[in-house]
Amino acid sequence: MKIIRMFDVFCKNSNQLVDEIVIPNLDVEVVKKLIDLKKGDINLYYQYEVKGKLKEHFENIGYNFQTDNFDYFLSCYQDN
Repeated sequence: MKIIRMFDVFCKNSNQLVDEIVIPNLDVEVVKKLIDLKKGDINLYYQYEVKGKLKEHFENIGYNFQTDNFDYFLSCYQDN
C-alpha cells in the first residue's frame, strides 16, 4: 500500500473541493516540525491547513498558493 500526499484545494466561496495537487517525495519529518501535530498522527494522515511555516516551506520549494480564492490542506490517501 502506497501513501499519496497532496494538497486538497477548496474554493473559499463554496467550500467545494476544486483540485487535488499531488506532492511527490514529501519529507514527512520536515513537515512534522512545521505544524502543530495532531495527537496520535505520527504519519501525517490527518489534514493540515497550509498556512504559516508550512505554507512558507512549500513556497520556498516552488509551490504557489492563491489564498485569496482558495484554502489549501495537506492531506493523503492510500493507493494500491
